Amino acid sequence: MRDIYTGAVTNWNQVGGSNLPITAFSRPRADSGTVEFFVENVLGGASLGSNVRSIPTTTEALRAISSTAGGIYFASAPEVVGQCTVKPLAIGRQAGQFVAPYQGEIFLSPQCPGQRTQLNIDALRNSYPLTRQLFIIVKQNGQAEQQAGEAYANLLLTRQGQDLLQQAGFVPIR
Repeated sequence: MRDIYTGAVTNWNQVGGSNLPITAFSRPRADSGTVEFFVENVLGGASLGSNVRSIPTTTEALRAISSTAGGIYFASAPEVVGQCTVKPLAIGRQAGQFVAPYQGEIFLSPQCPGQRTQLNIDALRNSYPLTRQLFIIVKQNGQAEQQAGEAYANLLLTRQGQDLLQQAGFVPIR
């Protein structure tokens, strides 16, 4: 991924695939915490290469990927895994040690949307090589704002809150 997104690798045949140019897509760095995380943790702080096409939203990127031979994009697993037109890829920190963000069969059109590819919650929680945490920030002023924020954070830690987070596409911590 690093070499693709810095522009060092530009054709799938350089990584064992077909002789097909790679079209890398990304949201703008300033618009996305996911891109910032990717740049820091995958690219080691290096800039996205000039070969990377900027696209404003994940929805538009998924549409572009589904109509672009050789296209690739990165996003949070819950945004991608259940989609009907793209295949999520297993990734790893070392060759041959790949972990899939999905479990079971991959469903693409025409099976999908009747059947959807499912998130691999266990892998995302325990072994997926690229994850980040969601933090709740609460204003510390001893007033109603702080009390409301703390109540919200505490709700998210309950069974009901964890279920709601999972329904929203996040991986629960409990």
